[in-house]
Amino acid sequence: MAALAVVALVVGCTSAPPAASPATDGTDVSAERSDDLMVRVLPADEPGCSAAVGKEGDVVWTGARGIADLATGRPIETSTTFAIGSVTKQFTATAVLLLVHDGDLSLDDPLSTWVPGLPPWSGSVTVGQAMHHTSGIPDYADRRLEAGIAETVPRTEGDTRAEIAALPDLEFPPGDRFQYSNSNYVLLGEVVRAVAGRVQDVVEERIFEPLGLAMEFDPSGWQPDTTDPSSARGYLRNPSTGEWEPGGVRWEVSGDAGIQTTPSELVRWADNYRTGRVGGERLLADAVPEDDAVPYGAGIYHDRDGSLVHDSEAPGHLAVFFVTPDRGTAIAVACNGDRGQQSAIRQLGLALLAEWTR
Repeated sequence: MAALAVVALVVGCTSAPPAASPATDGTDVSAERSDDLMVRVLPADEPGCSAAVGKEGDVVWTGARGIADLATGRPIETSTTFAIGSVTKQFTATAVLLLVHDGDLSLDDPLSTWVPGLPPWSGSVTVGQAMHHTSGIPDYADRRLEAGIAETVPRTEGDTRAEIAALPDLEFPPGDRFQYSNSNYVLLGEVVRAVAGRVQDVVEERIFEPLGLAMEFDPSGWQPDTTDPSSARGYLRNPSTGEWEPGGVRWEVSGDAGIQTTPSELVRWADNYRTGRVGGERLLADAVPEDDAVPYGAGIYHDRDGSLVHDSEAPGHLAVFFVTPDRGTAIAVACNGDRGQQSAIRQLGLALLAEWTR
């Protein structure tokens, strides 16, 4: 996460202007530089990205460049939605905390209180440990990949729950250390279901609607054969041929991922970390970990400088979300193409961060 303070400017190969809405409130220079950056980084005729910057709840800049659907030539626009993957986790965690504040459950409750059918280890793992990734529960996604089950092999939410329930042992004693595991947030979704109904419905009612956020839970939204005309298809570049090929994930998700939205809506949501419109001061306090040795709070990393950040990486779908330590500025980027670890796309968020936090 400290790497977010370091920027590598990268150069693309086209000159057409991006689709963008420059700011008019004294940030015109940064808006113009950001427009130029999108042009340098993202070819207009390949999969690309959408990005947004928010200042205290106002969206002060947006940019979009590239192709949302190569089959039709549909361009990426600032209204194009993306699968934000693990950036979803903060919404699941917020739903849990709101139910805790209602008095409906406790972070100290064992998972076994709310999720039946799990192995004996569920009696020693608390809801809070699952939230902070200190549970020791193995990551179901890692286990699948280790078994040779690619993201393109269909798996339902029921399959995921069954695979987690079949895990015989923890990888370390609960609370012993931090280790990121998607299984934790699948189970938190199950906790929400047991207390108040489907996590999708609780997040919609308690977070999206009060804040007026245009976000949607879609467990299948990042599948490569999705044809929703408002969203971006995912693509991977074949290293041998250089051609773009369909990417995506055929694993249904809920809790650990699943939200579809735009970067503009993400930076609008980010202002809740400043205002506490949903959840109040108690939620703001609970969003960051109490233990400095644990970098993960309520579904989001808390960096040493006080910033909040989460990213997501899935075949053909990349996203990053960042909130400054003073909670005044937020940056979000979502992309539908990935050229590898040194990809220009992967540097876009870093460059925008540097530009807007000068």
